[in-house]
Amino acid sequence: MAVISGIVLSWLKIPTIIGYILTGVLTTYIFGFQLEDSGELNDIAEFGVVFLMFMIGLDFSFKSLTSMKQEVLVFGGLQIGISIAFFYVVCFYFLGFNFSTSIIISSAVSLSSTAIVLKFLNESAQTKTPYGMASVGILIFQDIAVIPILLMIKLLSDKDSHLSALLLTTLISAIIVLIVLFLPGRIMAKLFLRFSANMKTDEIFVGAVFLIVLGAAYISKSFGFSLALGAFLAGMIISNTPYKYQVSSVLTHFRDILLGVFFITVGMQVDIIFLLEYFVVILILVVLMMGAKALLMYLFLFLFRGQRIGLRIALSLAQIGEFSFAIFLLASQHKILDLHLDGGILGILFGEEFFASITPDKIYQFLTLMVIFSMIATPFILDRLDKVTNFFLRYLTPVSSFFARRKAESYDDTKADHTNHATDLEKHVVVCGYGELGKKILEYFKGCDVQYIAVDKNYNKVEEAIKKGEPVIYGDITRRQILEQLGIAKCSAVIIAIDSIDSAQRAHQDIHALSPYCKIILKTKSSKFASEIQSQGVYAVVHERREIAKILSDLALQAVDENKQQVDK
Repeated sequence: MAVISGIVLSWLKIPTIIGYILTGVLTTYIFGFQLEDSGELNDIAEFGVVFLMFMIGLDFSFKSLTSMKQEVLVFGGLQIGISIAFFYVVCFYFLGFNFSTSIIISSAVSLSSTAIVLKFLNESAQTKTPYGMASVGILIFQDIAVIPILLMIKLLSDKDSHLSALLLTTLISAIIVLIVLFLPGRIMAKLFLRFSANMKTDEIFVGAVFLIVLGAAYISKSFGFSLALGAFLAGMIISNTPYKYQVSSVLTHFRDILLGVFFITVGMQVDIIFLLEYFVVILILVVLMMGAKALLMYLFLFLFRGQRIGLRIALSLAQIGEFSFAIFLLASQHKILDLHLDGGILGILFGEEFFASITPDKIYQFLTLMVIFSMIATPFILDRLDKVTNFFLRYLTPVSSFFARRKAESYDDTKADHTNHATDLEKHVVVCGYGELGKKILEYFKGCDVQYIAVDKNYNKVEEAIKKGEPVIYGDITRRQILEQLGIAKCSAVIIAIDSIDSAQRAHQDIHALSPYCKIILKTKSSKFASEIQSQGVYAVVHERREIAKILSDLALQAVDENKQQVDK
């Protein structure tokens, strides 16, 4: 069902996330399968977020995080703080929820969807742009903020606990987790990946990656933290190793499949009858919530990033995130989510009888559907982000025109949003293979005014290159994700210096698909393959045997001529 709905919606140019959510709805109402009937499905769905957090960690090492202090600490802190304060006022004073329920709902609403936004940033290669870095910085702070939110739920549920004792216990647990993961864990992770890479067996390498991710996740969980936090730390550990790109390419499809399962479980929480009855009301609430959240972010972001980039970030993060489901579920299990409305200011305006008819079950469905609808709307906004931004900029008046102009000038969007990819390379040469031939090619490039990078799936060769200071990464060129990481879309030429005809053919197809105008140069010993690949439009083919035969023949003829000259003398 997920595949069929995904194909149909993709044909209609509708995001596949909606297909997964629709699959969850149909699974419940056609086959009668309830999410509560399978705790295992919830556990599997959670791994989608776990692997997503691991992939985030791969892109953001401690070194990169320290260079993103403003994006993570300032932007993230302001976004969480302002959003929680605003929505707490709405829940407590306007709707009449009690303190515990108001703070839980406001905390959940302040979070955005890492799963949707980060997937979009990765696919559109905007992770390292000012817009992307600010968005990711806020998302990272939100993911870290989940820890104190869950701690707060634990504190609110245990009336007899002391705040100082609970904070001390949490601090000690955090220190132990960091020590375990970053001292022996770091060494063990590198050893596992090194030995598995040397085995040259894909399934062993994949198994080693799974062991590291899940091991770190469960170490984190055993000390009272989330699985996702442990996976995030594991990603940061591997981010400084040569395995980073290969690990990323291995896990991409697992992450996407498990995220698909996650969105299916989201759809299984929808009450169709309730949705049809309150559809218009839900839409109005979602628009108001997303509008308020985006406006709150824009109020401070445009001071730092200018009008356009500030608004793009605000619109991208206006939805409610997937962690809100976990927060609502945990709060319900601890029996501190009291969804009885006392009315508040709105109760005075509309009358107590109106609010008395709204039961806690209805409120829970409202909250669930608001999260789902905001997540459904997000892909449409992201796909048309520039058009939506332009539309609102026509009517949006900045709070301070002076700061807006100054920041807009310093962050020219036409330049800032099109910076280089992770490799920071452009018009460079990619060398596939670091054998004897690859080494000679890189030696030759050292005397030339050209940027270059090489890739090889033999870790011993990569390690040797790294010791020499050569720009060589570990990865398999038959994986499209590795080619994307190498910046194929912006490179001038690719030299395929490997012996495997099958790998060379697959790499040629993927490179041509990613960058049709990229010039591909390869060598081969096979006349048949040389003819086939030339017919496919490759820039140049060097036939080893033919070229060597020509060189040897030329040398032999030269020797004959020299002998004749000596005889004549």
